[in-house]
Amino acid sequence: MENVMFMEKTLDVRGMEPRLRHPKIFETFRALAPGESFVLINDHEPRPLLYQFQAEHDGEFEWWPLEQGPVDWRVSIGKRKVRDLDRTITDYMQTDHRRLDALYGAFQEKYKQGDWAGADALFREFSLGLRRHIKVEEEILFPVFEEKTGMKDAGPTFVMRMEHGEIKELLDGILAGIGRKDEAGVKNSEYNLANILADHNMKEEHILYPESDAFIAGRERADVIKKSQAA
Repeated sequence: MENVMFMEKTLDVRGMEPRLRHPKIFETFRALAPGESFVLINDHEPRPLLYQFQAEHDGEFEWWPLEQGPVDWRVSIGKRKVRDLDRTITDYMQTDHRRLDALYGAFQEKYKQGDWAGADALFREFSLGLRRHIKVEEEILFPVFEEKTGMKDAGPTFVMRMEHGEIKELLDGILAGIGRKDEAGVKNSEYNLANILADHNMKEEHILYPESDAFIAGRERADVIKKSQAA
């Protein structure tokens, strides 16, 4: 699917010889202006490529999976406006929030126009991204935060986990509604999801992420971000 939101360039390496793929990908990345990105299409999970980016372009790139198999893998690879070797957790997670917000807005426009195929494609991309975001928090960030702060059963991560359950249920409901072309059902569910996410993201951005940066720093913070990119 063409990424209609960001008008990203597309680099499809599925028909290229394996030995030529990485050089072409890095050539494409180097040609980007700061703030630009492209969508890579591959026929296998590009995890070794990510590790090479982390080794050679640390703090300089964005990596956002859009589709994860089983036939095709797509990932948005961007050049950050400013290289930052000490990137904060707040910046990384907020950047993903903004990306997902934009995707959600594009999905809403498609289904309001009655373009169910376009709405389905955008929502699947959004859902994959949001579920990945939740996985990053629950499996990578939250355990480190809880270990550092001692807050678990009554802390912010406890509340976030409960809300994650509600969010996942709404994601399932919207996807099912799109499949049925249930305009009223999708409208109700997408409205509820938008409200929950607005409040949920605000709490994370004003409490959880800044507190995480206060307790997690240096190499440990860099490791959290690298593990998050690979999730």
